Amino acid sequence: MPYDVSVVGPLNIDLLIVGEGPKDWSSLPTWDGPAQMEMVAAGSVGYLVSDLAKLGLRVRVSSCVPDDALGTFIVDVLQRDGVDTRAVRLVPGTVCGIGVYMLLFGSRKRPLIYRLPTHEPWPQHSADLEEAGLLEARLLHNGGYLHFQSAWHGATVSLFRKARQRGLLTSMDSQFPLFTMAPPWMRAMEDILPYVAILFCDETEARHLTAEQDLETCARILLEAGPELVVIKQGAEGATVFGRGWAYHQKAISLGEVVDTIGAGDAFDAGFLYGTLQGWPIEERALFAAIAAGYTVTGVGGSKTFPSCEHIRRVMAEFGR
Repeated sequence: MPYDVSVVGPLNIDLLIVGEGPKDWSSLPTWDGPAQMEMVAAGSVGYLVSDLAKLGLRVRVSSCVPDDALGTFIVDVLQRDGVDTRAVRLVPGTVCGIGVYMLLFGSRKRPLIYRLPTHEPWPQHSADLEEAGLLEARLLHNGGYLHFQSAWHGATVSLFRKARQRGLLTSMDSQFPLFTMAPPWMRAMEDILPYVAILFCDETEARHLTAEQDLETCARILLEAGPELVVIKQGAEGATVFGRGWAYHQKAISLGEVVDTIGAGDAFDAGFLYGTLQGWPIEERALFAAIAAGYTVTGVGGSKTFPSCEHIRRVMAEFGR
């Protein structure tokens, strides 16, 4: 296969505003303290593909970005990380999606303000996706499926169906709608979940996907919809991998001071998928993923402190003693 992983999903800029705002909310109207601002690329599936490439995998990404300075910045960053961006479409006359994280009040990730892109998030015609060579890989992944209603029930479903027919492994991190939507969110995914082998979500998303509160119940409902594995990420509590009739919990790995958690979930996904492609047992996949995520939170931005595969393996050996 020409690629280890094909990824389809949105790409955007993340704008991080980092500082120490007042803990007394009544002081906000007169607060004028300093803050640092940093622009990083690329949010949505960008952190994931960069992390996968840093692990030594051959990665291709299909997406849409504006044909302007921000779109070029995103593509350049991914290319420097070793990602094949030839299937990224530059769309003239559009504006880039921007996620703004105001890390001013003790939060590690929220609140988030988002500017939606004016172009399609990724190509929405089956012929375009297939011509991009996305099925010439061992694994097909989608991120941000729920972000954009225009992507539901169309070309992406067809792509995943054909991937499974060809024997590819498939995975998805559906994330969340960028508009108000009442649970259960999974009603928007009923036609694609039968073709998703591994479904990633965080605990809040799992509850909204299913309209249930107990995570075991959430996982059971999601597994019944088609996936073979459901991986629920639980922040500082770690993550739990659910299969039919069993569950395995991986504790979070602390490897330094938490600076921000942006991209930690993407790092976990990348580590887990890497271990899956190596044929490792669930316990090794989860530990590798937890170590990758543990390093990512020690720096600003989604992938800047993502470690090498060799380094993660050394730390794994230490935890295995």
